[in-house]
Amino acid sequence: MTGTPAIVIQNLSKRYKLKTESQMAAGEADFYALRDVSLEVQKGDMVGIIGSNGSGKSTLLKILSQITRPSEGEVRFYGTVSSILDIGTNFHPDLTGRENVTMHLRLKGVSPGEFDQRYAAIHTFSEIGSFFDQPVKIYSSGMFLRLAFSVAFHLHADILLLDEVLSVGDEGFRLKCQDMLQRLATEGRTILFVSHSRNEVLELSTKCLWLDKGMVKKYDKPAFVLAEYFSMHQDNYDQRKLVVDIDKTAGQEHIEQNGSIDLTWEADVAPGNDAFSIRELSVTGAVKGEPIYNTGPIKLKFVIDKKKKGVYVGAFFFLQDVFHQSVMVGHLLNNTEKKDLSSQWKDQVGLMEICCEIPADWLLPGKYYLFPRFGVESGEWTATSEEGIRFSEKLNFTVTPHPSYTDYIGDPGKGALRPGLAWRISPIGGD
Repeated sequence: MTGTPAIVIQNLSKRYKLKTESQMAAGEADFYALRDVSLEVQKGDMVGIIGSNGSGKSTLLKILSQITRPSEGEVRFYGTVSSILDIGTNFHPDLTGRENVTMHLRLKGVSPGEFDQRYAAIHTFSEIGSFFDQPVKIYSSGMFLRLAFSVAFHLHADILLLDEVLSVGDEGFRLKCQDMLQRLATEGRTILFVSHSRNEVLELSTKCLWLDKGMVKKYDKPAFVLAEYFSMHQDNYDQRKLVVDIDKTAGQEHIEQNGSIDLTWEADVAPGNDAFSIRELSVTGAVKGEPIYNTGPIKLKFVIDKKKKGVYVGAFFFLQDVFHQSVMVGHLLNNTEKKDLSSQWKDQVGLMEICCEIPADWLLPGKYYLFPRFGVESGEWTATSEEGIRFSEKLNFTVTPHPSYTDYIGDPGKGALRPGLAWRISPIGGD
């Protein structure tokens, strides 16, 4: 089925006239909900559509559902279309669930030989029990969803359009619907759905469409589109969310030089408290100043100015990938020597250097968010020991693929840790 088009969209635009007012006169201004959208959806594709509110996602589905006419451009369908755009639409409120199902099956021209089988399948899948014989106007949104999905799944349309309806309803039925969608896709049905859930798009989609201000920003494999989409939004959010104000203390220009981090602070402005302060923080590759290659070690270094005797100072960090999923945790106390390394500095003051390495061939190439944390403790370390300093998600570094590296999996959504493992192949018996 690969290469067989299901939907072809060419130069699609939707323009609205907006009323504007000024001190001199009133007039109209053009607003494009969609602008020059062109793409091709293949038969059997499951396309997750993402984008900020107002980016044109719902407008696109309304045009594809033939509820709204485009201002320019055209859409060609290769098969029948069914849609669920709003919970409760396509149902007559005064009719029962049973009567609505009968009406849909009759309108779709289901043959008498298939009618009873489809009818029973819809009733069973919906799991609404005796409410099947009640007017749908008394249904909850969850019941509407159950009946709507049941009808849509069993009408055998070639193309199914869904607008954020998977987020409604209980978890059990939602998972049941996801299983059904995946089954329909393997049967060659084409599915387009709008979602704000990263996991939903990543798990279900074969393609991801990112709309931005009515235009196609990216249309590719879900892992690649989501990585860029969520990275952009996280970077924008981090501009407003800083625990340690890196811009004022060290300068933004020191972050992401060749994908690395290299921050330094003078003693009078170093972030810290009465026990210690941070003078340096860096993430580099095997050779400082060169890109951080995935085939070499990744070096983390923290320089601490310890000001108080009789306390332990420790460092740890969290690492997240571009999907903001946890990748790994590193802690000074969890070390290869199996001992408390911070104890050697307990009764000393002055500068001390804390270093660790992430081994070569561990991290997949890409962008990572580093969450450094620094703790202080006067007694024994515990999970509730005082956290002295933390940094924001604005600290990030990039792992670059080495020219000699080949990723035989290809999809970063399958996992950020891609270590070189000790594999072997041994013959068993025979000559």
